[in-house]
Amino acid sequence: MEIQFAAGARQVLPLHEMVEPYTSWAQARVAVNALPMKPRLVKVVSSHVMGGCGLAGAERLGVTRPDGVHWQVENLSIHDGSLFPTSIGANPQLSVYGVANFLAQGLVKRLAGRDATLA
Repeated sequence: MEIQFAAGARQVLPLHEMVEPYTSWAQARVAVNALPMKPRLVKVVSSHVMGGCGLAGAERLGVTRPDGVHWQVENLSIHDGSLFPTSIGANPQLSVYGVANFLAQGLVKRLAGRDATLA
């Protein structure tokens, strides 16, 4: 929650059955430290985590170029769900497959100088 507030969140709702949304890190820290940590009260989940290396047309707007290559590390190409701006909360399997296939074909063309059909 501290990171979320530091990043500009106006409200954070932790995954605990006995909470309400918090509007500051100070408020959240005090409240969470007082919560009982018992089975079935605290939820630990991960839902198709995406984002983190977002595609962008300009370096100041994202981590990777539209071809999946990192803006600062020329020999690093990223072809996974981290390219999306954020998690959509639904299974992104087909979208990730499509983006990875498209970018991998471009990578083959750049490295080998030929077209490739990968799927």
